[in-house]
Parts: sequence; structure tokens; C-alpha cells
Amino acid sequence: MLRWPLLFLLAALLGGCGLQDYRQLAAERQSAWDSLQSLQAQRAGLALNLLTSARALPAVPATAITQLEHARRQTLALPASSSPDDLALLQQAVQAHTALTQALAPVLTHARQQPGLQPLVWQFEALDNRIRVAQQRYQLATRRHNQLLARFPSSLTARVQGLQPHALLPDTP
Repeated sequence: MLRWPLLFLLAALLGGCGLQDYRQLAAERQSAWDSLQSLQAQRAGLALNLLTSARALPAVPATAITQLEHARRQTLALPASSSPDDLALLQQAVQAHTALTQALAPVLTHARQQPGLQPLVWQFEALDNRIRVAQQRYQLATRRHNQLLARFPSSLTARVQGLQPHALLPDTP
């Protein structure tokens, strides 16, 4: 007699345990991370096209080109990461991509003044927008995961599974 109410209570608790939510958020977070990695690799590749074009421009300072070459090499030297959970690697990647952004700025300023380079500049602007969207998707999935960890009864599931909060991407300029 007492067995049926306990079974219904157990079913209700397990139905709201959040296990499927954690799996879904992990998949969303990984998808956003993979997209972000791919877009940043495209950006480093596009920087090579800009370097080639910028060397032909007389107004671009040699120091700007050298800085861009160095920042691009730094970005390409990053080890490929299939997981955003390595905080040291994540911080290193953010620093390298920030350095690339800063090195791109003066060269893109000169490229904007050249009518023949407008399509390349537009590609950079579009790619930067796509990177921002991918970063926002990653941040959102990470926040949702961390919020789910704090809610009952999914916090119990997290404790049993050994799930921990994930770090957000550091703010980039």
C-alpha cells in the first residue's frame, strides 16, 4: 500500500533531476566552443591575407606588420583544444586572440582607406561579429549550466555525478 505513493514520489523526483538538462547543456556548450574555435582559426587564416596585402601598402608602418605577424604566429601556436575546461589553456587562448585583435586594428585602419581592400575588411568585420555571437552562445550555455547546478533537485544530481561549475570566458576588448 505504501509502495505506490513512494514510487510516484520517486518518479516525480527523478523526472526533475536535471540529468537530461545537463547533457543538453553540455552538448550546447561543446557546440558553441567548437564553433568559436573554428571561427578564430578562420580569423587567423584571414590575417595572412591581410598581411600579404598590407605589405604592398606604403602607408602601413613596418612595426604594425611585425606585430600582426607575431600575434598571428602566437595564435596559430596554440594547441588545439577540444574542451574549454583547461583554464590555463583558455587564458592563454584569450590572451593570444586579444593580441591578434590589437595587432589587427592599425592594419585594418590602413586597409579601410584602400578601395581594393574593402572586401577583405568586410570579411573581418563579418567574422568578428560571428565570433562575438559564438562567444555569447558559449557564455549563455555555461551560465545556464552553472545556474542548473544551484537549483534543487538538479543540484543533487550534480553532486552525485560530480559536476562542477564551468568558468566563463574572460571579457575581451
